[in-house]
Amino acid sequence: MNNEDFYRQAQRKVKAKKGFYYHLIAYVGVISMLYTIMFFEGGGEFLPVVIVGLSWGIGLASHYFNVFGTEHLEFMGANPDWEEDELEKELERLQHKRKLKEQILEEKELLEDLDRLELKEMESRTMDRDF
Repeated sequence: MNNEDFYRQAQRKVKAKKGFYYHLIAYVGVISMLYTIMFFEGGGEFLPVVIVGLSWGIGLASHYFNVFGTEHLEFMGANPDWEEDELEKELERLQHKRKLKEQILEEKELLEDLDRLELKEMESRTMDRDF
C-alpha cells in the first residue's frame, strides 16, 4: 500500500467514527426529548421511552462495534487482539492436525514395509523348505 491508500483508509475510518458520534448525539437527544415529553405529558409512563431506548440502543451498539470493534472495551475484559489470538490458535490447531496426519501416513508406510518384509521372509522360508 502506498501513502495515498493509507490516507484514504484513514479518511474512511475517521468518517465512520464521525458517523457514530452523530448517531450517538441523535440517540441521546431523541431519548432525552421522549423522556421529557413522557414525564410532563404522559403521566409518568416511561415504557415507550424504554422500548425506543433499548431497540435503538441495540442498533447503536451494533454501529459502535462496526466502527470501533472491541478496542475500547478492555475495562470489561474484552481483548482488542482477540481476532489475532484466535487466528494463531487456529493456525496452531491446523499445523498440529497436519503433523498428526503426516505421522499416521509415516506409520502406515512403516507397517506396509514391515508387512512386505514379513512376506519376503515367509517366501524365503517356503522356498528353503522346497529344496
